[in-house]
Amino acid sequence: MTIGLIITGVGFLIFLIDNNIAPTNQLWTLIFLFFIVGFIPIGFSYVFQFFDYENIDVSNKEYLNIGDESITLNYKKEILLSDIEELNIVINAYYNQRINLSYRTPTEHKSLGVNNEIQIKTKYDAIKFYFKLEDEGHKNKLEDVLYSIITNGKLENLDSKKAIKLIPDRFRNSEKYKSYVISQIVSKRINCTEGLLLHGYKTYEEAKDLREKYCG
Repeated sequence: MTIGLIITGVGFLIFLIDNNIAPTNQLWTLIFLFFIVGFIPIGFSYVFQFFDYENIDVSNKEYLNIGDESITLNYKKEILLSDIEELNIVINAYYNQRINLSYRTPTEHKSLGVNNEIQIKTKYDAIKFYFKLEDEGHKNKLEDVLYSIITNGKLENLDSKKAIKLIPDRFRNSEKYKSYVISQIVSKRINCTEGLLLHGYKTYEEAKDLREKYCG
C-alpha cells in the first residue's frame, strides 16, 4: 500500500505543477498513468488483507492443559488449582478467526490463534504464558473446562468475584452458574449487591426476593 500511496502522491504533485504552468493540462496522460499504477497496489492491499494472517512470532511453541485438579505447562510444570491465588485468562482469537474487521486501513484479518494469554499467581510462583487455540471447538472446550472447575469450587483460593468473571458469557443463564453465585453470597465470599448483579435479575421484585432469601 505504501508504494501505491507514493506513486499516487507523485501523480498528484505532477497534477499541481501541470495546473499551475502555461499552457495547462499538458501532462494529463502522464498524471493519469501515475494514478492508475498507484491505485493498483492500494486496491490489492485492501483485498489481500482479508486473506492475510497477523504477523506474530511463534518460534516458542508451548503447551497448556487445564485438568480437574491442576494446570500443566509444557508437559512438566504442574500447578495445583487449589494453590492458585490469581488467575487471568485473555482469549483473543482462535486460528483462522476473523480479526480487526473494524479497521478502515488495510491490516491482517486472520488470526494465528497464538495471542491468547494466561497469567497465574500462587504463593510460590508467578507465570505469564501464551497459548494457541486451534479452532472454535478448541476455544469452546477451554471455556467448558473453566466453567466446570470454577462452579465445582476447584479454585478455592481465588477471589470469588474474579472467579465468577472468568466464566464465559454463554454460561451466565445456566442454573449451575446461578447456583454457584448464590453459594458465594451465602458463604459471604462475595457481598450481596455484587453477587446479585453477577447472578442477574429481570425485575426489581426478583432482586428483592433474592436479597430476602440469600442476603440475610
